[in-house]
Amino acid sequence: MMEIGTIKAVHIYTHRRLYVAAELELNVKGVRYTFGGHEEFLSGINGGEPADPPFLGRFLFRCMQVCRVDNWDELKSSKVLVEIHHGKVVAIADVAGNNWFHLAKEFAAMSLEKEQIETGTKEKP
Repeated sequence: MMEIGTIKAVHIYTHRRLYVAAELELNVKGVRYTFGGHEEFLSGINGGEPADPPFLGRFLFRCMQVCRVDNWDELKSSKVLVEIHHGKVVAIADVAGNNWFHLAKEFAAMSLEKEQIETGTKEKP
């Protein structure tokens, strides 16, 4: 299901005092959803090795890129196209649907790229 939603709040927080996560709080037709958060990714001192993909940075950047803002706080009140599967937001896009951020797909690609670099099957940039 795809619907237009509004970003009601943005959060960057610690999880269990060991990790950093971020999420968008969305309102879609009066229902509260979240996108991101500690169930989707973690960064931090115990959230992975230093060489792990920069999930937090990618999440922050892609959310701001989709909404065409230059500051995290400017995301509030932005309208986004929201893709919902089984009651969970899996992707957001600009209202026109031209710039999609599918969190799981992008993070899987980042992990694969890191693995390929480590195993020498891909050239380092």
